[in-house]
Amino acid sequence: MDSKFLLQKFRVRRNMLTRRPILAIFDVTKLCNQRCPMCNIWKTESHDMTLQEIEQKARQLRKFGAGYVFLQGGDPLVRKDIISIIDIFTSNGIRPTLITNGILLTPKTAEEIAARDCNLAISIDSMIPERYAVLRGVDTLERVKQNINSIKHLYHNHKGNWSITTTVTKMTTLEDVINIMNFAYERGFMFAVRPYITVSGTAGRKDEKLQYEVQDVLEIFNFMLEKARKENYLASLIYEEHIKYIQGHDMPECDALKYSFLMKETGQIAPCIEKPNINVDMSAFREQQKKYMDTLNKCNCNTPCFYNCAREAGFLWRKKWRAAAHVFTILSQMRKYGNFL
Repeated sequence: MDSKFLLQKFRVRRNMLTRRPILAIFDVTKLCNQRCPMCNIWKTESHDMTLQEIEQKARQLRKFGAGYVFLQGGDPLVRKDIISIIDIFTSNGIRPTLITNGILLTPKTAEEIAARDCNLAISIDSMIPERYAVLRGVDTLERVKQNINSIKHLYHNHKGNWSITTTVTKMTTLEDVINIMNFAYERGFMFAVRPYITVSGTAGRKDEKLQYEVQDVLEIFNFMLEKARKENYLASLIYEEHIKYIQGHDMPECDALKYSFLMKETGQIAPCIEKPNINVDMSAFREQQKKYMDTLNKCNCNTPCFYNCAREAGFLWRKKWRAAAHVFTILSQMRKYGNFL
């Protein structure tokens, strides 16, 4: 392995041990071809960086010790240079996860992603066209399904992990979740669900038809928890926390600026997607981390969230001894179901 990548692995491990972020959540663009009622991002202007600017930021992230980046939006496939963006991060030893709605996912793009050490996550919130159209603001379910069917031949030929994810709202039923899960499995994708989040509305928009009570969604998360215990023990540790969250239990400390941070489409660094207007100076990170800790703690106490960001890294790290105690179960599951790390 190249010495540059060995050094990068060391930096990532150092960051994990010293509570410095290892994950950058990069809003590649705010432009989107869907109009989800749960999202406000597509309503704002997008001032996207050029490839050269992204390269400069990736080098900074590498030197800082970030080992992972979520490429999200908007929808990152709106950018025709998305493969070049993926290459920028992989060449700097940072593993990307491309998060997309799948509308623009062509076989050619999928083949390019499959050839790279890049994860792919496609969002499908219902297999019922009418319900999907409400949840996504556009009637594109059949197109997304066709796109996924056109790339299922890559089942054994992609380097990264490929998954389909579902956001659980009041409209979601267990039957629908099982149908999405079976669709994913039959095409070689992993499957996961996440709770619908509303906080300040910066990222999660409040919508009455989507807001659930515990009894509306508990069956779904209990189902996923029991399934994960058999197939993906690490995921079960996350689903335990999802259940606590939807039940209204107090959440542990927020992990923003400890295990992850936001990088806006402009390149500006912020603590998280709920605090996009706080500027973080990477050259004085420890001071910035201390400066904003009270703000983040108050946010966590007053309006706790569970976005797919620092929470998961933090929970897994805090439960590392439980994971270690089940290492043989985890290894056995990985042999049977694939490498889900």
